Amino acid sequence: MGCTKVLIFFLLQFNAVFPTEETSISSLSSYFEVRENKQLKGYVVKRFDSPSLLSCGQKCMTNAWCTSTNYKMSSKKDGKGTCELNKHDISLIDENMIHDQQGVIFSTRLIKVMLVKIQAVK
Repeated sequence: MGCTKVLIFFLLQFNAVFPTEETSISSLSSYFEVRENKQLKGYVVKRFDSPSLLSCGQKCMTNAWCTSTNYKMSSKKDGKGTCELNKHDISLIDENMIHDQQGVIFSTRLIKVMLVKIQAVK
């Protein structure tokens, strides 16, 4: 019942320059806490074919409401698995809601935002 944190994808980085010659850099990253052979049931909003766990996680990150995923690799020759995007209040999810399910990977999305201000030297 191991739990692993992995950086799936760096979602967005942008720079904004203000007339005051101060630069503000914002970064938004998503991390996923991954649990193998586990599945969250009852919170699926969207289900679709996906070629990989990474692709499933990237799709989650394009939807602000997505808080976790269930990914099951297919045994079919096309190699596509099934991705489920979940929406739930993370604080309400406990271990009793995460079920054992062979071949399914449950991933919880964790978001990290960093804002850095840089003062220009004159």
